[in-house]
Amino acid sequence: MIIKTLTRGQAQEAMQNWVTNFPNLPDVDSDFLQLRADLQVINNTVREEIKNNPKIKRTDYYLDYRFGLLLYDYLNKQQGFSLRVAANDGFWRFLSVLIVPDVVAQRWGKDNDSHFWSQPTRNWFRSIWWFVYLSWQGDLESTDRLLSCPYFTTDTILNFEERTGRKGTHVEAYREIIKCYASVPKDVIKKSRGKNSDDLFRVVMKLNTAKMLVVDPSLYLGGAEAYAKSLFCDAGVDLDAT
Repeated sequence: MIIKTLTRGQAQEAMQNWVTNFPNLPDVDSDFLQLRADLQVINNTVREEIKNNPKIKRTDYYLDYRFGLLLYDYLNKQQGFSLRVAANDGFWRFLSVLIVPDVVAQRWGKDNDSHFWSQPTRNWFRSIWWFVYLSWQGDLESTDRLLSCPYFTTDTILNFEERTGRKGTHVEAYREIIKCYASVPKDVIKKSRGKNSDDLFRVVMKLNTAKMLVVDPSLYLGGAEAYAKSLFCDAGVDLDAT
């Protein structure tokens, strides 16, 4: 896969051109037509899963995490894609604005610049790819099972992916935190933080941001798993006792 990026200015101009010519997609080099087709297939696949399964109630969350999971798997198989590329906001702007703006618009509408280009942490592709990366449990199936947790919501993605500490993101700690969160019994979540199941997770992520300033999870007694459990304990949930 050829890696291309867009600056904020280039993305803004390209976005304006696309909206003006909507519903026509932007012209791109023939090298990128397969990429466009593949991402559209992923989108259609996930939307068909939702359409054909009435048991899926949190449709927005399901679309985000399932699309993110398939996007993660797809991009990681492409030659030239790497973690360095994933950390480049310009790459996600390129996918969002020039390759498949129709896919992003189907989720967020075409008048929502933040999910296309203007706010890196809100760029839809970037957000869901990093959500999957930070939740990764070793393979696609295990990660899918984790992220299908019945009380995960779009707020889970927001609170997880956007709360990085001043010292960056400790990947293994994040993976343990999300795994711990999925293991909390739902009745415990309701009792501990009221009606909003994401309240507990928000508290834990705030505690993590503060604790990261003085504690290295890899040096914590018991490692990243014990560190993650300590955050929940500080939030009033003893995972070893549930």
